[in-house]
Amino acid sequence: QDSIIIDLSGVPPQPPITKSAGLIKEGASKYTGVHFNKQMNKWRVQIDIKGKNRTIGYYENEEEAATDYARAVFKYRSQAALNKTREHRARDKSGEPNIDLSGIPPQLPISKSAGRVKEGASKYTGVTFHKRTKKWQAQIFFEGKQRHIGCYENEEDAAVDYARA
Repeated sequence: QDSIIIDLSGVPPQPPITKSAGLIKEGASKYTGVHFNKQMNKWRVQIDIKGKNRTIGYYENEEEAATDYARAVFKYRSQAALNKTREHRARDKSGEPNIDLSGIPPQLPISKSAGRVKEGASKYTGVTFHKRTKKWQAQIFFEGKQRHIGCYENEEDAAVDYARA
């Protein structure tokens, strides 16, 4: 691991790159490339450049750290790579855009019919438990394709967002 701090002078500001919903662990940053360093009590930013891990810097503020990570991606990987990273974060595993629920009010969850709930399965329509991530996942079949809504800590939150979709 290379701990050389890289120079971002002259690189224009870039919007931060948020992590995909469901990939954010409790206490972790919501931004790509940003990690909290407990020893220094600061946010640490790193980027992989040609197979070497480079430190961008240490920050008091998580958003400032995320902005500098995006600037480093812009500088070392090009604007095309930055756009691709942002686009990838907005898509699910099938390559389809995630469903945007901003501005849609919460809805009551849709319960499955009695007798249709298998042991260990969700009692709500459109909700499954993902064993690998240990999270509840909401998906909807829309325009002939399975669309990812999000990953959740609890079953009810997944069901509410499914109902909103």
